[in-house]
Amino acid sequence: MTDQKPDQTGPRMDKAQVDTTIKIEEGGEVRGTVRIAPAVLIQLIETTVLDIPGVVALTSHKRRKSEDAGEMPGGKSFDDGKVRVTVDGDQIDADVSITVQSGTNVSRLTDQIREKVGVAAGRMLGMTVRSVDIYVADIVAAGD
Repeated sequence: MTDQKPDQTGPRMDKAQVDTTIKIEEGGEVRGTVRIAPAVLIQLIETTVLDIPGVVALTSHKRRKSEDAGEMPGGKSFDDGKVRVTVDGDQIDADVSITVQSGTNVSRLTDQIREKVGVAAGRMLGMTVRSVDIYVADIVAAGD
């Protein structure tokens, strides 16, 4: 086994990154990079999902065998047990595990989750959501 130094040519992708350019009045522009902590991404997704009627709770999920190997292709992954986010530059993929209220149209609910997570990430963080995979862990009666 040889010692290898990490690639120093590019930015470290342990945070989401959005590159921005702002036009200013004098005809110039100001460029910059915004780095977003993984906990912020996860918190945004959790808050967005929990605000959708029909979602009772976020649920802990077991990792799939393919996830046990570590990093997912195309980015770095972060997981709080309920939401998993894979970050690739300014694009994210999310896995969410939920408990649903009985009587909820699950197909419509999952469409709403995908739409609202995509809109929230775009508006608040300037990021693009490539996918939101949803795992329905449980269905409970109203008031449980």
